Amino acid sequence: QLSAIEMMIDEINTSPRCGVTVGGKKHGIHLTTFGDDSSNDKVAAIVQNGMIPLAESTEYVGSFWVGPYSSGLTGSMSPLANSTDDPTAGKTVLVAGGAASTSVFAGYPTIFGTFPPSELYLAQA
Repeated sequence: QLSAIEMMIDEINTSPRCGVTVGGKKHGIHLTTFGDDSSNDKVAAIVQNGMIPLAESTEYVGSFWVGPYSSGLTGSMSPLANSTDDPTAGKTVLVAGGAASTSVFAGYPTIFGTFPPSELYLAQA
């Protein structure tokens, strides 16, 4: 999963694209990875410490997160990424690539997954 994301970022950041255009301005994509040690507490700390303003601004403009490879760990990120008590609310997109439990997504409008819900795995069996 990480290799595919790194390849995508390299492709987006090279000519002729040279990043993504947001509001008429080009921005390069920067990837920062963290080890979560398969710990809900560590995931929460990573998310809370990672939601910071961009270097050139004092205002938080948003971020894009790729969740860990499990519903349980990604579920720890969901409420933090969509907290209404946080100025970052609604500005964080979380892709839950390995999560399949519907509870990870329930009530969180900026979180989406790439797997079908686990409740559907055996629906046709």
